[in-house]
Amino acid sequence: MSTNKPLHHAFIVNPKAGRFYDPGLMVRIEEYFSLDRSADQTAEIILTDSNGHARSLAAELAERYGDRLIVIACGGDGTANEVANGILGTGAAMSVFPIGTSNDFAKTVLSTIDPGKLVDRLRDLYVRPIDVIKVDDRICLNITSLGFDTKVLNLSMAITAKCRWIGPLAYHLAIMLAVFGNRQYPMHYQMEAATADGQTTTIEGNAIFILAALCNGRYYGNGFNPAPHASVDDGQLDFCLVDSLPLYRVLPLIPKYKKGLHLDDPAIHLCQVTKGTIEAGSGRLLGNIDGEPFEKEVINFEIIPGGLNFAFY
Repeated sequence: MSTNKPLHHAFIVNPKAGRFYDPGLMVRIEEYFSLDRSADQTAEIILTDSNGHARSLAAELAERYGDRLIVIACGGDGTANEVANGILGTGAAMSVFPIGTSNDFAKTVLSTIDPGKLVDRLRDLYVRPIDVIKVDDRICLNITSLGFDTKVLNLSMAITAKCRWIGPLAYHLAIMLAVFGNRQYPMHYQMEAATADGQTTTIEGNAIFILAALCNGRYYGNGFNPAPHASVDDGQLDFCLVDSLPLYRVLPLIPKYKKGLHLDDPAIHLCQVTKGTIEAGSGRLLGNIDGEPFEKEVINFEIIPGGLNFAFY
């Protein structure tokens, strides 16, 4: 970050984030930055008004301030993803202020996900680069997943749209509804994987899976932990593949998957990869990037080591 000019902090706030938007927190932030700090730090708070607005705002701010900018995405994983896509390659940095429904990326990168406590830690921001995933033409900050969990996500979004008050419980209700439907998804994959001696090898195969996840972070889906050892700055992704299973095997596996205790199950396959291609065995891949659903016949992905400046606190 530039040190010869004031740092500018832009808080991009999604007022429709999963938790009820609390103007009181924003007042505390304004007060913090107004306490005779104008000589070395400035700040502004901007509210988004539509999908994609956070990305365009972040891009405009990055063009204006360059490497003097820290954008704090105030919302959930979707808001954070938009900001990351807006500033990538500009020299600007970003962080997250977790007021979304699940705040899964924040669980990996922040000291706490309690917004009240984080306000008092804004003075301790420190910036270092982290990895991101490029999925086709879009950046993924946390996890790109395929299969059953996207089906659950779509159901939970439908439940939340009708009953916003239900909050994180929507995801658990969606699991109960989805588990009795189709759980078989065919794929063909070809990937570059890391070996124990630090070399790379190509892995290729076909799979009938229930879900698969390309993990930069550790958590998604309101705290499920597919890759408990994933790191945002190790230059590789944890690829977790879960075989299609009968219902009597799925049900006891769900709580283990939630806690990150699933890796010793023979139906779980985990490896470290850097890039690859995943194709639908038939039809289209049902997937999501940081909680944003998609359907495609094929995706190409690669890790961008140290591709994004992130402010930890």
